[in-house]
This record gives sequence, structure tokens and C-alpha cells, in this order.
Amino acid sequence: MREVSGVDKTPSRSCIEQLRGIQQDMGGKPILHFGSLAGWPHTMARVSRHVGVAAENVVHVYKDVLDLDRKLPYDKSVFEKTDRFSRKVLTTLHFLRDIPQNYCLAHYHSTNLLHREYHFLFEGPYLKRNKIPMVLSLGGGDARIDRQASRTNPYYYKEPSFWHDLRIKLRWWSWSRNVSVCATDPEMAMIASHYFEHVEMFRQPVEMHRFAFNPPSPTNERPLLLHVPTNPHVKGTENIVRAVENLKNKGLNFEFKMVRQLTQEQFYEVLGRCDVYIDELRCGSYGMTAVEAMAMGKPTTSYIRDNLVDKYPRDLPLVNVNPDTIESVLEQLILDAQSRHRIGVASRAYVERYHDAEVVMEDLARIYVDQLQRTM
Repeated sequence: MREVSGVDKTPSRSCIEQLRGIQQDMGGKPILHFGSLAGWPHTMARVSRHVGVAAENVVHVYKDVLDLDRKLPYDKSVFEKTDRFSRKVLTTLHFLRDIPQNYCLAHYHSTNLLHREYHFLFEGPYLKRNKIPMVLSLGGGDARIDRQASRTNPYYYKEPSFWHDLRIKLRWWSWSRNVSVCATDPEMAMIASHYFEHVEMFRQPVEMHRFAFNPPSPTNERPLLLHVPTNPHVKGTENIVRAVENLKNKGLNFEFKMVRQLTQEQFYEVLGRCDVYIDELRCGSYGMTAVEAMAMGKPTTSYIRDNLVDKYPRDLPLVNVNPDTIESVLEQLILDAQSRHRIGVASRAYVERYHDAEVVMEDLARIYVDQLQRTM
């Protein structure tokens, strides 16, 4: 396995130039970013096109998690919600058949075209036989092995299930038969290392120009705390609300806002007004929403489990909290406006350094060039 670390890499921009040249030699075939995970596949396709690398984000069909409708962007879908089942099957199979003619590389984002557990039976061998390199990136809950997570995370949100974990292990095994590279975050990399020989770092990408730098004022005595949970149980919302109520009972001067049913653009608007963003308390690693909050210069609280802390860059400014510490940490942030401002400034700098989509694109270009050259 290639070593995975939290140390920043600065790959040469020539990787992007090489990638452009390879695509030209292949008739301009784009990279396929398949999936809608937190909106980042579309971000990567859009940024790729911005730097002259042909790319397209395709989803099965537009849908969001649970009861949400964040209107996450994508380029096109394989089928429509209103299509009959028989048409969905046919269009899916036709899309898979045509991938070798239409794309030069498939980058899966937590999903693939057919069932994930059975990728090894047909989809993977078919693309591999047709010299289409495959890269896999993951989000968390869809690839987290519950028993392993609960052993290292005392606040984990699920009771381990043998059958669930068996299915997730089959999913990992299935992907690893034909996918060449797993490019993922530190948490998923620890699992991937048991299945993939080639594991690379992938950090959630954001386009910095979409996030106005707006750190909290160092003199504001009544801060606004914001919590926007996709899944309240997973995010530890109950603990957050209890901590907020206790702090109000203590007489602390602050506002608290919790909302869920927002589009992505509405979320960005309300995020821009807050002084502290409260992300989650139970997963054990930070996700896309935390990155977006830090990109705006917001001090952001989230839980990073103990065995992952040293896997991230040392300058990570995220405020590490858990259900036992959330109340005391929020109290400190409410009372110290200068600290909020200082953390917010550091948060923006961290995202610029590690999560800027153009930086992530440089990392991916190196991976793509390496994989495409192996097939030539």
C-alpha cells in the first residue's frame, strides 16, 4: 500500500497538462465522475473543465438523503424518476455499455452504476477489459464498518450489525477486485488499506470563490450558533440541543438556530451569517459541511476520534468536541469573541491550503495520469 498521511503534497501543475495531452490523444474523451456525494463530484467536474480537463458528472437519478432536497447540482442523469422500471434497467445497461466509447476514466464517488456489492461480477471486469481505469472515493456511512467504528469511537451512532457489516465488507471486496485506486479521507483510508494496494488521500473539494470570507467579529458579544443536521441522530443533535438549553439557563448571551429543509444555496446564505457552526458529535471524522463552514471563516465544531487526529494535517483548526464536552466548548466560544475570530481566520487558511478544489484537482490529475498511462 502507498503510505497515506496528513502531510500536504504539492504536485506539479504539469500533471494537469499531461492529462490534457492524454485526453487529446484519446479523442477528447472526458473523465466520468459518477455519483452525487455531498455535491463534490459536480464540483470536481466543473473545476476540471475550468482548467481545461474534460469531465462530466453523471448520477443515476437526482435524489437526496432522507427527506432533504438540497438541489445538489449534476450534469446529467442516467434515467428519470418517472421512467418505468424496464426503461431504467435498459438505459442503465446502455450507459454502461457506452462508457468505453464516451469516457477515458471512471471516478466513482461512493457508488457505481450497478449494485455496489456485485461490481466484481460484470461492471468492473467489463470496464477493466476495455481499458477504463477506475478510481473510488468514499464518504463515510455507506462504507463504514460499524463494529470497527464502534471499537474506536465511544460515541458511535449505531449498534453493530453482523449482516450490515458483512454487506459493507462485500462492498469493499467487490470494488477492490477491479478498481485500481481508492482515493479517500483518513477515516476511510484505514479501511481501504485492508482491500486496496493503492490508497491515496482525497480531501473534500470546495471552490473558494463560492464562499465569501466572513469570519466572526472579534467584538460581537451575542454570537449566532448554527446547526444544520442532515441526519439528527447521526449528528448528535439531541446532545447539541441539550447543551444549548443548559447554556441558556446559565444566562449566556447568544442565539441558536437549527434548520434542516434548505437548498444548498439557502444553506450557504444562512451559514454566512453565523458566528459558530456546530457540525456533528458522533461520526468521528469531519465531512463536507464542516469544510464549507471553515471555507467561510467560521469556527467549526466536530468530533474527530482519537485514532484519527494525527492522520490530519497538524494545523487543522477544527474545534474537536464530543457529547461529553460540547457544553463546555460552546461556552468558551460564546464568551471569547477574539478566539472565535482567530479560529475562523485559521479555518479559511486551512481550507485554502488543503481543500481548495484546484489543489484537489492537482492531486487527482497525478492519479489519473498514472492510471491512464498504464492502459496505453
